[in-house]
Parts: sequence; C-alpha cells; structure tokens
Amino acid sequence: MKRIALALAVAGALAMGQAQAADGLSLGVGVDYSSGDYGTDTTTDILSVPFTAKYVSGSWTWKATLPWLRVKGDPNVIPGIGGVVNTNPNGRGPGNGNGGGGTTTTEDGSASGIGDLRLAATYSFETGGPVGMDLTANFKVATADEDKGLGTGANDYGLAVDLYRAFGDTTVFGGVGYTLLGDSDYIDVDGVAGANFGLSHKVGAGSVGAMYEWRQAAADGFDDRSELTGFYTFGTDPANKFQLYATAGLSDGSPDWAGGVTYSHGF
Repeated sequence: MKRIALALAVAGALAMGQAQAADGLSLGVGVDYSSGDYGTDTTTDILSVPFTAKYVSGSWTWKATLPWLRVKGDPNVIPGIGGVVNTNPNGRGPGNGNGGGGTTTTEDGSASGIGDLRLAATYSFETGGPVGMDLTANFKVATADEDKGLGTGANDYGLAVDLYRAFGDTTVFGGVGYTLLGDSDYIDVDGVAGANFGLSHKVGAGSVGAMYEWRQAAADGFDDRSELTGFYTFGTDPANKFQLYATAGLSDGSPDWAGGVTYSHGF
C-alpha cells in the first residue's frame, strides 16, 4: 500500500481544496488492514498502524511515516512489496521458518513489530496554467526486521510525478513513479514502475473519490498489482482531517481487499 497511501494523500488534499496546504506541522495516525494470497497458496493478513509527521513550507512538503505491523501468513509476502522469494531460514520469525533445510520459506507464521521508515519530499510547481504538478522523492529506511518478514532488510529509493486539474467541484488527478528496490541477503527484487489515476468530487464539507493504481511485480514469477480504491475525505474543522478508504484487488499480485482510516491534526 505504500504508493496508494501517497496517492491517497495527494487525492485527499486536492479533494479538500488544498493542493498547496497551509504552512506548518501536522501529525497523524491511521489503521490499515489487508488480506489476500498475493499469488501464493496462503492467505496473508496485514495490520498496519502508521504514524506520520508532515511539515509544509511554501512549495515544499516533507513527510515521515513509521508503522507498527502485525503480519500473519506466507513469509514470501512482504508488507508494501507483495510476493517475493524469501530464502530467510527464520521465515516469519524464529520458530516459523524451515529450519534452514530448504531454499524457500513457505510455512505460515505470524510476527509483529516496527515497519520500515518512509521519508518523502514533495515540491509543488507553479505551472502557469490550470494543471498542477508535484514532484516527490521517496526514501525507505530499512528499519523493519527482515528475520520476521516485516521488510526486505534493504533501503529503497524512488521518484514520482503527480498531475491534477480542477473542473469546478471535481478534480482529476494521475501520476507515475519508479522505485529502485534494494536487494538483501535473502530477497532479490527488481525496480518497479507504477501509475495511478482518479478523480474526487466535493460533497458538502467533504469529498468522495475513486482511484486506480497499477504497479509492477517486485520479483519474477509474480503478477503485477492492480487495485481500485474508493475514499471519503472530510474535516471536522480546519485542523482535523479524516479519510476513509476501501480497496479491491484486481489481480493475483494484489491483496483481495483492504481498508482503513487516517486522521491528522494540524498545528
């Protein structure tokens, strides 16, 4: 869900009429739950509780996200990545692997702990026309425990471009990105391209919208991710904002379904 989370953040800001948010600090928390087999023989359930900090200064937006994770299922499914070949003998943590007797860890298991730290810097361009553009650089710091299957154990780097245009109360948006995934001792992954597009429409004090996202598979032998997400964004006052969303997976590389809620408070 890492790219969808970023695209939803962009969509939510646009839907609330805040393509360039007011300067200052905001803190947030959320809950995300997903379930699916990701092309494996086992259903993997992932609970994520992300904590976020965002600071806006002029055309710049800086954001950091650190989740707490609980994962139950195939250790070949990595949160935020999807299906891979994970040869770590610990599997989904000590006692949940293959004991080092095989080349892959395919047994069901569960683990919990801190996930990867994700950092992003976004610059919003003044294009001189009706179309807005954001350029975002992403950096994933490998803070998740690879012996628990909570991350790959390697850092990632990425770039993304998002475009948007308002037509009255409706905003159309889309973006493309590329992430260079880092290999670890146990997981070999490829760089992945991704794209998304959608629209949002103001309804009263909030807005509703839908977004489609596609992303290449991170490893050979797995399907690309293809997902459709609906969301509702609203604020109880200028400082407090909420977003509800639900996702349907359209390919074997995606979770079957996912959903969540986020809350942020501005200072």
